[in-house]
Amino acid sequence: MMKDTDKIYSVLDIGSNSVRALCYRRGKVLYSGLITTRLGEGTAKQGKLSEEAIVRTVEGMKTLREKLSVFCSDDLFCFATEAVRSAENGEVFLNYAKNEGFSVEVLDGDEEGELGLLGALGGKDGGIIDIGGASTEITVGRNGKIVYSHSLPLGAVRLYDLCGEDEKALSDKISQRIGEYGEIPKEVDYCFIGGTASAVCIVARGLKGFDGDRINDAALTKEDIDAAYEKIKNCSVEERVSKLRLSAKRAEIIVGGALMIKTLCEKFGLKSVTVKVNDNMVGYLRKKIYGEGYEKG
Repeated sequence: MMKDTDKIYSVLDIGSNSVRALCYRRGKVLYSGLITTRLGEGTAKQGKLSEEAIVRTVEGMKTLREKLSVFCSDDLFCFATEAVRSAENGEVFLNYAKNEGFSVEVLDGDEEGELGLLGALGGKDGGIIDIGGASTEITVGRNGKIVYSHSLPLGAVRLYDLCGEDEKALSDKISQRIGEYGEIPKEVDYCFIGGTASAVCIVARGLKGFDGDRINDAALTKEDIDAAYEKIKNCSVEERVSKLRLSAKRAEIIVGGALMIKTLCEKFGLKSVTVKVNDNMVGYLRKKIYGEGYEKG
């Protein structure tokens, strides 16, 4: 646990779709950045990280480290999630990153869910649904304890690799796996976090791109989500960029992720949800710096 909260801390989140960077001091975000590197591309079928994906991801990490260096960060933390933990050759990536000066911690699914909850809710009661590139976590905290947590190895990149934009194939794949969540706690205020949720919010609210202030705490009804999904699936990738204002890389993989959100709301009877911008990066730093966290239920 870090004690000096006046220090500047940075973190890299190495996900299946992108590497994200955050620079943080005393609860204030000094810098945030993202490079889409698709580390998890193809792993749904091959089970391995490709050499090309490993190289471009570490190059992205180096670029972001350079940007973070402007802020004279005292400590740089790095963590990886489903793409690395499930790949047969995850150690190859870790060793390659180590040779470039990065020490990467691989989170398990429960840790990823706890950190997402901590980042979004800061120890308060509630639940998060985090749709990432290769996994989707649902985690619920109550009275400072984790009362439910499950990580499903299915996310936006993995759905795209398996099904492309074939709506029936996507629906079938999601339906085959979604029952693994079992019964999730009821009478809980759930929020969505992650890039897929932000993209759906951009479309639902008609925003001109990512706007953290307008996305954070945005309330979306089931009808909002359904309408956003229809707009997304009926647009070409180019139109998602030009008309819906999504980033080019997000536009390529958004259909399956948006359908995942829609299906989760239907499956669990969620009539409205809140979108949160803070997620597992903030949660990671809260835990490392302040020693915050949830107890295991």
